[in-house]
Amino acid sequence: LPLHIMEAAATGEVTATLNLTYCYGAKGGIRDNILYTSESQIIYPVGRHLAIYNFESKDMKFILQPENVDAIQAMTISTSRKYLALSELLADPAAVAAGTSGAPLVVGAGGSQVSVINVAAESPKRVKVLTHPDCKQFTCVCFSGDGKYLVTIGSPPDYLMVYWSWMQGKVAASVRVGSQVRRVSFSPNDSLQLATSGPASLLKVWRLQENQVKGFSLLTGKAAATLYSFTDHAWVAGERLVATTESGEIVVAEEGEHRCTMRPRTVGAALLAVAPYSSGFVVAGSEGHMSVYEKNEARDAKVEDKEIFHHFKTFKAAEGHDIVAISLSAGEDHLAALFSTSQVGLFAMGNVAILKEDADNFSYVGQGFHSASITGMDVCVRKPLVATCGSDRVVRLWNYLERTCEATKAFQEDPASLALHPFGFFLLVGFSDKLRLFNVLIDDLRLANELGLKGCKEVRFSHGGHMFAAAHMSNVAVYATNTCDKLGVLVSHTALVRSLSWAADDLRLATAGIDGAVYEWSIQDYSRKEEHVTRNVHYGAVAYRRGGAGVLAAGDAPTITE
Repeated sequence: LPLHIMEAAATGEVTATLNLTYCYGAKGGIRDNILYTSESQIIYPVGRHLAIYNFESKDMKFILQPENVDAIQAMTISTSRKYLALSELLADPAAVAAGTSGAPLVVGAGGSQVSVINVAAESPKRVKVLTHPDCKQFTCVCFSGDGKYLVTIGSPPDYLMVYWSWMQGKVAASVRVGSQVRRVSFSPNDSLQLATSGPASLLKVWRLQENQVKGFSLLTGKAAATLYSFTDHAWVAGERLVATTESGEIVVAEEGEHRCTMRPRTVGAALLAVAPYSSGFVVAGSEGHMSVYEKNEARDAKVEDKEIFHHFKTFKAAEGHDIVAISLSAGEDHLAALFSTSQVGLFAMGNVAILKEDADNFSYVGQGFHSASITGMDVCVRKPLVATCGSDRVVRLWNYLERTCEATKAFQEDPASLALHPFGFFLLVGFSDKLRLFNVLIDDLRLANELGLKGCKEVRFSHGGHMFAAAHMSNVAVYATNTCDKLGVLVSHTALVRSLSWAADDLRLATAGIDGAVYEWSIQDYSRKEEHVTRNVHYGAVAYRRGGAGVLAAGDAPTITE
């Protein structure tokens, strides 16, 4: 946080607020976690909130979740792109009332709900919240074609399917599916007909009749003897149902019967997502493969073994990571894909006829995101740059004005710490064996020097950039930036040093550790000048007050110490 906010917090005079303006990253593991809200806007989860990204202007706005929502489990959007439905896991009400901060001990301890949000409004707002006493969780959710109805799938073991007249908040019918459901959907032409798919050969069509939902399997004959693990399905060209499997088959059903099973070029590769479009459908899956199929209008309907669709083109993302979700814009000019590494890719579907199959035709939001937790971050003073490192073993350099990733560097081991030079010239990255200094180039990071400092967990450049301090266990070493010569060592902590802060004049350095000690040091003679030790407190952050009159420290205690 900025120093003036920490100062205000220490005195109990907090008046500032923080507003989200942009987010680098996306959350995976959610059903349909990337959707189009318009021809140029996509929506996807970031943490427990939602980001609406305009890929033409690169602007981003957010739908912030209330405090009682722990996580999003599934989402869907109506055909009109007006309403968004979210399956939400709720926090324990007692924890919310107590104002408990940090990650919840048990996600969804407060149950679950389905929220419907009007995303077409100037300021998106919730218009309805649905709950059901027999559903601890809602694993799938889908709107009918006319947007008047909503279907949800509950938690195991029953996997209760609930048919809602959501605007009135009423349950029209419900039925126990009794098997895991990965996708539920309405027929686009009939709001009384639904389909479900999942593992254990679950591919069924359901129909609402007289307030009862009745279903029957689409796998008959030889298909019924084959064990399929369905990953997704979609209604294509009216009443045809296309389903994908973990073993790479495409199962096509028509008029309530199994018609054919297609095997794409990527034999054996799992197909994880399918999306319909006017000329056919798109499937995507393992290793970044995405295939386009089109209707075979010239087929002879009397020849049963003739395939209904023919393969048109197959594309592959360069990095080869699995595609877990895809979404088409209403005009079918754009396709968005979410990868298993949480990258958000964009594909020019309107140019599919002229795109080359051997090229990487995906562009990525922000030029890519981290695919695992971010473990270090620093901000440049003179340039609009932010450096991050993560447990995905990647260091990224972001331009927060251009909203792009300017440089990416992958390593063979986990970066433990990171510091960006105040002028943006250098980048320090700590590893288990060494501390490495990199030159920051236009689009690359080039190794300049290595220091034999093992397990450096915290490193910080001075304000002038001519020195840097690096923490090694309980000791802190100070180096000259230009030569990487060691200038001095600060020894007093008895446990791991977690935070460093330079005074504005670079003549003093504050350190804080998990031993409950905060020390201030003179950089002129490398001696300890001030100290504050608190038992049973593990300090994790330290910063000088503006003007240098005092030091603020924070740890696992519910207060900020001055």
